[in-house]
Amino acid sequence: MPANPTPTPEAAVSLIEKIAATKPGYRRAHARGLVLRGSFQAADAARTLTKAEHFQGLPVPCLVRFSNASANPCAPDRSGPNEGRVLGMAIRFELPSGGASTWAGINIPVFPARTPAEFLAISQAQVPNSKGKPNLLRILWHILKHAHIIAGIKAIKGLKPSGSFALETYHGIHTYYLVDAAGKRSPFRYRWIARTVTDVPLAEEIKGRPDLYLLNEIRARLSKGPLSWDLVAQFPAAGDPLDDASALWPDDRPKKVLGRLTLDRAHEDQKAVEGLVFDPTNVPPGVELSEDPILKFRPLVYGVSYNRRSQEKRAEPAPADMGQ
Repeated sequence: MPANPTPTPEAAVSLIEKIAATKPGYRRAHARGLVLRGSFQAADAARTLTKAEHFQGLPVPCLVRFSNASANPCAPDRSGPNEGRVLGMAIRFELPSGGASTWAGINIPVFPARTPAEFLAISQAQVPNSKGKPNLLRILWHILKHAHIIAGIKAIKGLKPSGSFALETYHGIHTYYLVDAAGKRSPFRYRWIARTVTDVPLAEEIKGRPDLYLLNEIRARLSKGPLSWDLVAQFPAAGDPLDDASALWPDDRPKKVLGRLTLDRAHEDQKAVEGLVFDPTNVPPGVELSEDPILKFRPLVYGVSYNRRSQEKRAEPAPADMGQ
């Protein structure tokens, strides 16, 4: 038996439930969110790199879900007065040929685990003690034994309270391949870079907001006009890891804008779209997955989460508990 066997997705989801105050009927991560409508239009440069149909230049309808990463839908949008929380941006491209392709990004550039076994280990280290608090010694011991995850830990601890979902950059964290019509494969990582430059609140203003404020803020901001992000691909140099989501590529690596996402309204039926699964491995011909073990593990975890929440009776928290 290997020293650190790959955990089952059931074990991973059960551990997430143990760490957070999961509510029946909700996602086991990113439980509270809002889905917006919009479109994506690829840049000319994208067509030279991939045959994927949503990168050929015509506008493609999209659904985008912004979320607080916590498994508890009532969790605050910041971890403390000066400490933010991991936020998510998941996207569903409605493909011209029918069907859809989905990705999922977060507002940190790397993940604090290289393998599913490491993810389970750091999650176990966060299980609350008898006083309901994480065991800091256990967490520090795990980090000491897995020094390669320090970049991910620093990224999380370095987050400041967000002024808006519209101001964040969201990273796909995994390596994918763009495949052109001739079969040439180009490894890349992607990020969504916000184009919003106005209405940026000061830190003191953010401190004065209620615990749950981001969903109402994005609704209010959207009422003033569309929001947009550029999709930027980063390409590695020789030696950059292609299968390790915990490793940061240097920022001086080549980048190219692949297109622009524009969001203009909230989805009219939020309950209907809550059933969507934004599986980051659901890609069309022209985009391929790397051998990243975390990437390969994610759809299995998503499947367990979906099966559990879809079989539960969802009790809606009071509007005040959801920041509404």
